[in-house]
Amino acid sequence: MRYMQYKGVVEREYKKSLRKIMYEICVVEGLNASLGAKKLGVAKEVFVFWRNFYRLDKNQQLFDQAVNNLEQMKFLYLNEAKSIDISRPLHHVDEQSLQGLEEQIDRMVEYYKCVHAESGGLATETGKLPLYEFVQELLEDYKSGRLLDEVQNQREKA
Repeated sequence: MRYMQYKGVVEREYKKSLRKIMYEICVVEGLNASLGAKKLGVAKEVFVFWRNFYRLDKNQQLFDQAVNNLEQMKFLYLNEAKSIDISRPLHHVDEQSLQGLEEQIDRMVEYYKCVHAESGGLATETGKLPLYEFVQELLEDYKSGRLLDEVQNQREKA
């Protein structure tokens, strides 16, 4: 039999499209090629062909998910970056203070968001963005007193 003949037989038996059948077997049930082929009553080679054709192999699915994530990341900071003016002067240039640190961290977050938007999310340099955003949150926790509370709670537990 040919692939199309196998396809017709399986679709008639399950009363669904082959894509749905393969999705249920590969993704929902998580069967490997041998068990999936046995369940459908087809040769393993046929099953593997269908699994690859519908991109239901685990590695193919992971790759497709990574590509989708990259596509979504492309637009993540696009609107924000339009309103950022990187060239504006710093207010706390000549001082070593908490306000100066906070301003510089804010500026670095803005810079990396602009780089991210310009590169479509593909610049490796923007890998530092989550670090700077974390430091921003840490500074906010420090200024609000939440960091001190957390430190005291940890000290009491120890």
